[in-house]
Amino acid sequence: MPGFDQLLDDLEQGLSDMESLDAAVRDRVFALLDGLDVLHRHALHRLAELIGPEERERVRASDPAVAWLFDAYAVGIDERAEADFALDHVRPYIHSHGGKLELLDVSAGVVRVRLSGSCSGCTASAVTLRNGVEEALRERFPGFVAMEVEQDAALPHPPPGPTLLQIETYVPRPAEQAGPA
Repeated sequence: MPGFDQLLDDLEQGLSDMESLDAAVRDRVFALLDGLDVLHRHALHRLAELIGPEERERVRASDPAVAWLFDAYAVGIDERAEADFALDHVRPYIHSHGGKLELLDVSAGVVRVRLSGSCSGCTASAVTLRNGVEEALRERFPGFVAMEVEQDAALPHPPPGPTLLQIETYVPRPAEQAGPA
C-alpha cells in the first residue's frame, strides 16, 4: 500500500511545516483540524455501532487502510482499558516518588487523570504529565486525542529530593572469609 503510506508521510510533513506559520494562523488551522477529527471520530464510532462487532472486525481485517483508520480512532476498543494499560507504563515511576496516578475518565480519546500523593502540588508535576504520562498515552493508547488533568487544592512544593542511601563498609560473610578450599 505505497500510496497510503506516502499520504501519511505527506500529512506528517505538512503538520510539521505548520509549526513555522504565524501563531494565530497555526492555531486556526489546528482548530479546524481538531473539528474535523471530532467529526470523523463521531461518524466512525456511529458506523461501528450500526454494523456491529462481527462486521466491524471483518471490514477491519479486509483492508489495511481501514484497519489503520479504526486504530487511529480507537474504533471497537475499550478506551478505558487501553488508557489504563498505557498508564501502567508510567505508574512505577510516579509511585517511586510517592505519587499516585488515577485514571478518572476516558471519552472519545480524551483521557482525564489526577495526580495525588507527593505529586499533588509538586512544581515538577507538569513536566511529569507532559513528558511521562502524555507520552505513554500517545505511544500506547490508540485514538489518544488529549489529556485533561484534574487539579486539587494542594499547596505548591518542590519535588522530593534524591533518596539517600546508607553506605556501609562491606563485611564479607563467613563463607567468603574462609577463601578457597
